[in-house]
Amino acid sequence: RKNWKGTGDKEEQKNWFNITENLNSTEFLGYEQTESESEIICIVKSDVKSDQLNVGDQAIIILNQTPFYGESGGQVGDSGTIIYDNNIFEVTDTTKLFDSFFLHHGLVRAGKFNIGDSIKALIDQKKRKLIECNHSSTHLLHASLRKILGNHVSQKGSLVNSEKLRFDFSHNEPISKDNIIIIENFVKKEIDANSQVNIKSVDHQKAIDEGAMALFGEKYGEEVRVVSMGTFEDDKIFSKELCGGTHVDKTGDILNFKIINQSSVASGIRRIEALTNIAVDEYNKHKIQLDKK
Repeated sequence: RKNWKGTGDKEEQKNWFNITENLNSTEFLGYEQTESESEIICIVKSDVKSDQLNVGDQAIIILNQTPFYGESGGQVGDSGTIIYDNNIFEVTDTTKLFDSFFLHHGLVRAGKFNIGDSIKALIDQKKRKLIECNHSSTHLLHASLRKILGNHVSQKGSLVNSEKLRFDFSHNEPISKDNIIIIENFVKKEIDANSQVNIKSVDHQKAIDEGAMALFGEKYGEEVRVVSMGTFEDDKIFSKELCGGTHVDKTGDILNFKIINQSSVASGIRRIEALTNIAVDEYNKHKIQLDKK
């Protein structure tokens, strides 16, 4: 809780401290599961604890365990539903509080919900899969940028949602059209290879010693998740990074990759926007239609 910055509003922080004071942390199951049997341990409506929700109420539900990913590391939070019998709570977003509690933001579509209810939590699997395609692609893109532009390239920020990916990195000049194509093709080559994405939890220092990339300024615990994907020259791993996000099982799941824009966001910082999976075909079809006009 000491590490939580929130909005900086002291009253808001104090309110959340009071709300969660006697709660056990939410257990995250989303690396392995897309649904779970869970219990409602807290309801917050209009910034106040509540015992019950009725149809039309907008609120935050905290569960004892959840498959919903809470927004962090550039990856947006999951959406989906919390249900039991004919009662439906639509989850529109999921965030993390104090790195301990998963806040399911949403609206009661049918029925009512109470503290202690046993429910089923179901994420939007289609949306999650598209997010994973975009997130895994940022890792392949990062490795490709370093290969083509140089090892001075390091990630400075990212946004990963179901529609596209945005990747900010250190570099002092625009990337040539030829290099954009080369970088894009490096990513596509790894996608076509359809190699297994390997994820393991190891000691932080051991991960660094084994060559895993860490984000500058990011705080890591003693144990970290190392995400490795792709192969390269001499059978070396193409990409190995510390990452707490969710990813595809195989690089081939990404299907396709296309860089659609590059820009400057600050001195020495550039941004690439790209699409993956079905969004590439949709982009190409739209472009063909525009070219015909």
